[in-house]
This record gives sequence, structure tokens and C-alpha cells, in this order.
Amino acid sequence: QMLGREFRDTKLLAACCRAYNDWSVDYCSKDPKRLRPSAILPMQDVEEAIKEANRAAKNGAISFYIRPNPVAGRTLFSEEYLPLFAEIEKLGKPISTHESASASVPSFGDRMDTHVSGHILSHPFEAMAAMAGLIWYGIFEKFPKLRVVHVEADGGWVPYWLQRMEQHWNFSGNSEHEYLTKRPTEYFKSNFFVAFRGDEPTMKAAVDIVGDNNFLWDTDYPHPDGTFPWGIDAMLKQPISAESKRKILWDNAIRAFNLN
Repeated sequence: QMLGREFRDTKLLAACCRAYNDWSVDYCSKDPKRLRPSAILPMQDVEEAIKEANRAAKNGAISFYIRPNPVAGRTLFSEEYLPLFAEIEKLGKPISTHESASASVPSFGDRMDTHVSGHILSHPFEAMAAMAGLIWYGIFEKFPKLRVVHVEADGGWVPYWLQRMEQHWNFSGNSEHEYLTKRPTEYFKSNFFVAFRGDEPTMKAAVDIVGDNNFLWDTDYPHPDGTFPWGIDAMLKQPISAESKRKILWDNAIRAFNLN
């Protein structure tokens, strides 16, 4: 929640991020074979975010968690973030995005007036908007090794979203985005991972259309709308090949998070 707030004192925000990240490292140290920390970054202050990315990476963080929403008036693909993305690319660790249904930042859920209806929109639509912006505004042309992981926003929307972007490439190409050298789906396959819940009935269709190299698996533990503790069983019952299940449960995560 605090990652979207308009902090008047960004030094205080950076201190809060450091405190959380230190706690996370300590928590994961209890069982480092099973648990790895993901560090939060104070995106309201790019210089502080760069400092914390480097500090957290040295302490063992395998990913940097940020909001997909606009924060402090900046979209995720804002030019002001370019120095941060350059540093993250050097560190060889992915960005992980997760919407948080907070009233503190603009969200697609704002047009609804109940938590449930807003929650339906906010998580997948913010992930979709972030993906489109990062692709079309040339972030991966500048940082081809930067990886982005969308978690807890479901995965069934991916084939449609790639189709939608491909349609626009077909009728306009890069006429308004002349710096692009590849089609949208090519950027997706080289720079993105999207996590599925184990119970999504659209998983087979997505794997059939897009392939199985860019999908991961999550449970949304410990949230009440998540799939713990039955998420693994649901995943194993999916009507996809054993090879695809292995990729989604394990192999793709090795690549996404650069694990040994």
C-alpha cells in the first residue's frame, strides 16, 4: 500500500522500504532452500529506488516488487524511471508487479464503488496496461535484458492482449513508436512472464496459443481469494502436458528469477 502513496518525505519512505526488506531477508533466512525475498522499491524517489535496489540485491533479493499503476504522476514506462531500469538490468533481477487495490493511486478499479467490483478490474487491467506501455514505449529496446513478471493478476488474458497489440501493429506498425524494431509478441516472449493460478480454466488455451515458456504459477498465499492449500493439486489436474506443468511450476521460474 505505501508504495503508491504520495509521500511528502521520500527519505522516510526509503527507510520504510529498507525496514521491510531487511525483515523479508531475515524471514526467508529461516529456510533459504524454500524461501527467497523480493524487495520493495520507493518508486516515488528514483534515486532512493536505485540505492535500495543495489542494497537489496547484495542482501539476497531475487526480484524487485513495484506497483503497475501510475505512482506520483508517473506511469511505469515513464522516462524518469530509465536510470532505475538501467540499474536493475545490470543487477540481472526481474521487476515483479502486483496491483494492490489501494485508493492512494489511480486504478482501473476506481470506476467501481464496491471492493469486489473494483478488485475484478484492478489487478488484470493494471498488468495489461503496464505490459502495453512497457512494450510500446520502447523500454525493452533500451533494456533488452530487463525482465518483468506479472503476478496475481491471472494469466488467461495473455492471448487476447497479444492479439490486440498485434492487430494494432498490423494496421499501423511502429508509425507512432518508430523506435520499435520487433512485433509486440516478440517483446512479450523475450521479456515477460505472467503467473497463473492453478485453477484457471483458460490455462490450456493460453498454452496452446502462446506456448508454455512465459507462464509461471502462484497461489496468492495468504490472501482469502487465493488457492492455498489446494493450488498445487489444481495445477497438476490441468489438461496440459507434463512438460508444460514442469515449465510452469519450475523451469520458467528458474529463468525468470535467474536462479541457480
